[in-house]
Amino acid sequence: MKPSCLWLVVVMVSLVACKKSEPTSSSGSGNNPIAAPLDYIAAQGKAKKFAEKTINMVELNAAIQKFQAMEDRYPRDFNELVSQHYLREAPVPPPGMRFVFNSRTGQVALLPEDQVATPSTPAAAPTGSPAPRRGPGGIRIPQQGASPVGE
Repeated sequence: MKPSCLWLVVVMVSLVACKKSEPTSSSGSGNNPIAAPLDYIAAQGKAKKFAEKTINMVELNAAIQKFQAMEDRYPRDFNELVSQHYLREAPVPPPGMRFVFNSRTGQVALLPEDQVATPSTPAAAPTGSPAPRRGPGGIRIPQQGASPVGE
């Protein structure tokens, strides 16, 4: 009787171990062959936006570095890069984004518009003004009265 109980336990364990489960998909259409073209087009659109943003930043940083090497200072704004022929035209940020340029350090960041303070008419200076907000790479986000680039 002992060998048959042992055999039964081995069969039960093997059946439990071999149970096949269906993988769950985190995206709704990931395994749907009908929706594959739509998934492809959406992925292609995201990749295009990422590539445009990357190319813009690489070209812009290269122009700033060339300007700094030739002029021994950083440009005041992107228009100076255009007027000195380091860029063909001022870069245009993607929709919903804004370039923030620090002319003291030569750093450029691409931030969502809601993170960049919009320029307005200067009001009376508040007493005890808060510390400046910082973006990626320690770039100061312009406060009231400062003008972000890319409008």
